[in-house]
Amino acid sequence: MVMQRQKLSKNKLGENKNMAVRWMRVSVSPRDFLYISNILSLSRIALLPIIIFGLTKDTNAHRILTITVMVIAMLTDSFDGFLARRLNQVTALGKILDPIADKFCIGSVAVAVTILRDFPWWAMGFIIIRDLGIIICGFTMVERWTVITSSNIWGKSTSLFQSISIFAYAFGLPYKTYPLVVALVFTAISAISYAIEFYHLTNAKNKKV
Repeated sequence: MVMQRQKLSKNKLGENKNMAVRWMRVSVSPRDFLYISNILSLSRIALLPIIIFGLTKDTNAHRILTITVMVIAMLTDSFDGFLARRLNQVTALGKILDPIADKFCIGSVAVAVTILRDFPWWAMGFIIIRDLGIIICGFTMVERWTVITSSNIWGKSTSLFQSISIFAYAFGLPYKTYPLVVALVFTAISAISYAIEFYHLTNAKNKKV
């Protein structure tokens, strides 16, 4: 019985540590904007007009430019979180900027590729609706409880596969429907996972009231 209690207490401690990593009180200072990790997140948004402009042109030079900028944008998405942890620059601002930059860039390019290429409009709508739902839930958490959570593994994987599928349609790669199917599966799973998290948080907060 004592051993079982010790195991339970250790499990609970582990859960609390995981929650401490993923959840954070919202506190933003002007200095946070100078952190390299947050600058990378902002640069991703700054690169967006170049990507969309390149997609409107059908020359080899513009195609190379667009591919290069899209790859750079994907790399900033990979390195901003890594650098934040490596340099001890994990901030509430970063937890807000990173997912918003992802959703804004992916959603905008998805719309552009739907208009300019043959990306399915229903897939674009599904991606945007899911992202809007997550953003609304995120701002609700900030407004009501002044807390914010970072992306989970499903959310990070979704951003990766969405980027790959949009890239495939943007440049007419063969078998482009396969990464799209994978991206949509992850989009659905991540939407469900975030909805469950929001539901549990809401219940926990309501019980404290």
